[in-house]
Amino acid sequence: MKSIYWFRNDLRLEDNAALNSALNNSDHILFVHIDDDMNDAECEWQFSRRGQHRKIFMYQGLEELQLNLKSYGHHLNRFVGKTNLIFQELINRHHINSVYCESINAFEEQAQERLIKELGVNLYSYYQSSMYMPHQLPFDIKDLPDVFTHFRKNIETTGIVPEEPIALSGQIKNTIPILDSKTNLTQELTEDYSQSSFPISDKKFKGGERTAQLHIDQYFQSDYPNSYKYSRNNLMGIECSTKFSPWLSLGFISANQIYSALKRYEQRNSANDSTYWIYFELLWRDYFRFLFMKYGKIFFYKNGLGLSNKSFQHNEEKFNEWKNGKTPSSFINAGISELNQTGFISNRMRQILASYLVNELACDWRAGAAWFEHQLIDYDVYSNYGNWSYIAGVGTDPRGGRHFNVDKQKNTYDPDGSYEKEWIKL
Repeated sequence: MKSIYWFRNDLRLEDNAALNSALNNSDHILFVHIDDDMNDAECEWQFSRRGQHRKIFMYQGLEELQLNLKSYGHHLNRFVGKTNLIFQELINRHHINSVYCESINAFEEQAQERLIKELGVNLYSYYQSSMYMPHQLPFDIKDLPDVFTHFRKNIETTGIVPEEPIALSGQIKNTIPILDSKTNLTQELTEDYSQSSFPISDKKFKGGERTAQLHIDQYFQSDYPNSYKYSRNNLMGIECSTKFSPWLSLGFISANQIYSALKRYEQRNSANDSTYWIYFELLWRDYFRFLFMKYGKIFFYKNGLGLSNKSFQHNEEKFNEWKNGKTPSSFINAGISELNQTGFISNRMRQILASYLVNELACDWRAGAAWFEHQLIDYDVYSNYGNWSYIAGVGTDPRGGRHFNVDKQKNTYDPDGSYEKEWIKL
């Protein structure tokens, strides 16, 4: 049996059920990663869908994945182009029988899978990107509550527990590698990330499975988890939040691995409000994924899930002022400056920027979501569009959206103006 394993947003070897299935059912295997053309295509708002920050981070991790596979005698075959055309060539050239991959429950990613099935191979896709798996839920996806609190209480009262992380299958040593591409794709660092709260120029914050695991180990060996709930809203600082999201977004680490490390920490120390809040944020991440399963592509509609009668206009001039940090608010401009320069901002600042665009500038929330997609290192289709629709009032917020008072936020989180001084260079 000749198979392709297609790495998507699961750029790791450990705790990867889809990868293990490929290894356990194949005699020969071709490991593939495809950087699809659509990632750099222009979106409807006249800028590319992906900027350089996330691309650098991803390419760092792919280089590490290549080394990890090489240690087992395998090779990561990397391509740039249209996914279905690349698969067509590989299937024909190597007489491939099956393709294995993780399942991504978003519209474009599902369309890619359908095109591959049309090429006459068996496609086995496995959903594996959440902490809880769909089959564990105490309800069918179509009955998923439209309010997070109801979802959370259902999960917690039933007492279900995330599955334990699984080890890489030993079959990786026995499966014969197929070599196709020797392309060495790199993305050079062109920005100074030294002031970033997630400095990808620092070896401790580069993309990659080993780097991610080392960060998680060090985080849960520190005292930071005990104060997470009280530091997570700080606007700057490596230590103020977990910093798991960039590695999670590309699958260098799994949610189950983080949950398992969290539980070990609580056993060694104790559980408190802060350790619960780390779990709470992972649960929100799950919830957005399950909402995509329930609602599909309507998440990308202007009126979102259709649970609100809220209407939106759009002002292109005001949107450009927002994304270029030229608004009347220096606090907002500082947040945009940090985002544009580093590809990372705190969750608090993300909410403030989103609220300002939607409520003060009366712009289409989808334009802001697209700009975050362009800039963020930790862009994740589910969390990005889930959070933006939530702030805009077209998602699942029972209060009809979030409207942040910018002056109050500044006085609370930047009372001495140090954040503005850092990111607004006079």
